[in-house]
Amino acid sequence: MATILLIGPGAIGSLMAWSLQNHATIKVYAHRAGLSLPGHVESDGETHRLRWSLTDSLVGIDAVLVCCKATQVERATSPLIPKLSGIPWLILCNGLGPQAWLSQQLPGRVLWASTTEGAGRFGQQVRHTGVGETRIGSPEQYIVTDETEQWGRKLASQPGPLELHWEPDITAVLWRKLAINAVINPITAVQQCLNGALAKREWIGEIEVLCAEIQQIARASDIQLPSDLAERVVMVARATGRNRSSMLTDIEAGRETEVDSILGPLLCAADRHGLAAPRLQYWYQAVIRLHPLNR
Repeated sequence: MATILLIGPGAIGSLMAWSLQNHATIKVYAHRAGLSLPGHVESDGETHRLRWSLTDSLVGIDAVLVCCKATQVERATSPLIPKLSGIPWLILCNGLGPQAWLSQQLPGRVLWASTTEGAGRFGQQVRHTGVGETRIGSPEQYIVTDETEQWGRKLASQPGPLELHWEPDITAVLWRKLAINAVINPITAVQQCLNGALAKREWIGEIEVLCAEIQQIARASDIQLPSDLAERVVMVARATGRNRSSMLTDIEAGRETEVDSILGPLLCAADRHGLAAPRLQYWYQAVIRLHPLNR
């Protein structure tokens, strides 16, 4: 049985460990002081024990799974990169910046993933709040080795409580998720509201303007986003109406947000292509003002 080193035992990391623990030994790297592991996942009214353990040893590791927040990726992985550069890595986090950074540090070794699973951590228990799917793939701009791709395809094909798939165009999948997060996260963080507030008529105009800016940036970057992006944003806001966005949760907890990983790549791409994105810039600056730690 292979041994996977997991970085980031939060809600999504816990779900991934639960899904993979019948096929691999899960070791969690203690990337920060005081790290504790949830003991159970609650899903569909049932409680499932998590079989994992903390470690500071890198001996016998066959692959690495990165599930920490985007803001933590560089700090958490930098000490490990020189020691674990010859094995497959998989990164599952918000945004696009950390994925590109890690792929540049580990040429040919990093697969990307995106998930629509919903989860929240409540003390020592993780609650599976929404059933979705997780897609794993090789980014076209960072080609991986055959060994790494084979590992990813095997991971995606293994049965488990989560639905895992191999995705031929993972970059497009991450862009679609980024586009929706780039609208919902900053507005809910600044307005201090639940996701469902954005399904109200008063926000339709702002959502449409933001989506038009994102569409323009995507086209310039050779990415095809759905033509009904604004409608999809409203649909997601309605479907997750009682949820707090990750950016709002970070603001409420006084933590650094993921604004540089979610809005940052879009604004950098706009600048690179000479495009104006005034509303994205407005919400980016509004989040920064709320929490200066981002600077």
